[in-house]
Amino acid sequence: MAAVLKKKWSLLNDVDPEKVKLFAQDLNIPLSLSKILLSRGITTKLEAKKFFLPQLEALYDPFFMKGMDTAVERLIRVINNKEKILIFGDYDVDGTSGVSMFHIFLNDLDVPNRVYIPDRFTDGYGLCNSGVDYALKEDIKLIIAIDCGITAVERVKYAKSLGIDIIICDHHQPPEELPGAFAILDPLQHDCSYPFKHLCGTGVAFKLIQGICQKLGSKAYLKLLDFVAVATAADMVPVIDENRILLYFGFQQIIESPRPSFITLIKKAGFKFENICTSNVVFSLGPRINAVGRLGDATRAVEFLTCKDMQKAEELASVLEEENSNRRKIDNEIYIQAQTSYEDYLVDLKDDDVAIVLHNPEWHPGVLGIIASRMVEKYYKPSIIMTTFNGHAKGSARSISNFNIYEALKQCSNEFTGLVQFGGHYHAAGLEVEIGRINEFRECFNKIARNIMDGADAGRD
Repeated sequence: MAAVLKKKWSLLNDVDPEKVKLFAQDLNIPLSLSKILLSRGITTKLEAKKFFLPQLEALYDPFFMKGMDTAVERLIRVINNKEKILIFGDYDVDGTSGVSMFHIFLNDLDVPNRVYIPDRFTDGYGLCNSGVDYALKEDIKLIIAIDCGITAVERVKYAKSLGIDIIICDHHQPPEELPGAFAILDPLQHDCSYPFKHLCGTGVAFKLIQGICQKLGSKAYLKLLDFVAVATAADMVPVIDENRILLYFGFQQIIESPRPSFITLIKKAGFKFENICTSNVVFSLGPRINAVGRLGDATRAVEFLTCKDMQKAEELASVLEEENSNRRKIDNEIYIQAQTSYEDYLVDLKDDDVAIVLHNPEWHPGVLGIIASRMVEKYYKPSIIMTTFNGHAKGSARSISNFNIYEALKQCSNEFTGLVQFGGHYHAAGLEVEIGRINEFRECFNKIARNIMDGADAGRD
């Protein structure tokens, strides 16, 4: 049996017991709650009020975000001239929710638009040439890329060569070389002054819509908070600061005036509207929306989310339900294979690896992220699960707490030339490795992971 790393529990901040007592008295709350709030950095009555009673007025000005002025100005011009726009998004819940949100927003303004979700199996992740070609065919001069694009240097060059502008709404870690897009919205950009860095892709696109609405003197963005809440929960970004506001009011909207899509999906999931919460989205709604993109065409998710007819929504919800059942079956089969493969690999290994790197050309590419997450849950090790795609080993990476898997891959790319490409953020990433160099990659990644973990342990000591 493989060794399993133990989870290391620690308080975010060491809190002075006297401060805990005084804060509890000041707020008239239990000592345990006072300690939790202080460990989260909430030290005043006002901060506690904002935490427990979110206010829409506390949403940050979208124009704090780098590139927002340029993006809004361009879109206002497009809206006024009724020019056609292509909305491009990733095939997960974050991407399809953002595309659905923007599609509805533009439709309400009578702005012609098309949507494009890449095919996981032929296009791969992110902005793709086929999407740009579709825009060219439709005589579209502007693409809005949601939840992707920050690493698409060559694809943006290709679009520009065809006279097509791209506005990127992304939340993933920017590379050293940024795409030459018309505008880039990503709070993680080096010189972006936006005060909150943990929005999901739909959240970034929402800020763009909020910025447009501010210029138009409209409150239309408030009708789209349900999409932002579902994407925020499903993408598992930190439930703090602005994300708490978006989740709170988005869930309120689903409870009070749900769209046909959410009515039918919640019925399938089997919980009451008033019980909607982050965990219900993560474990019930999110997997159902994701399933169609994992096993086939994710455009069906957009069709479902934007559906206005209840009967049609029920039909599409049944499709999502069936695909999710198929996904679970495939997921369970591969998970068993992954465990067996890992246990077999460790039989002759003298020193237990600190990270898991597995490859099987037969594994379904649509469930690799799920398998990686399940391996993390079982073994508590950073896990990379790959299959073969277009001649490369391609897969998903998931991390443990206090281990930045994007940074580990970045360090690996400096030492190992076989890492073709990668992208992502602290807890999750996607990557491609030269097919004949997987063992080299495993050794390199484990060496770097061990160094990072040893450094973290030394810092705690």
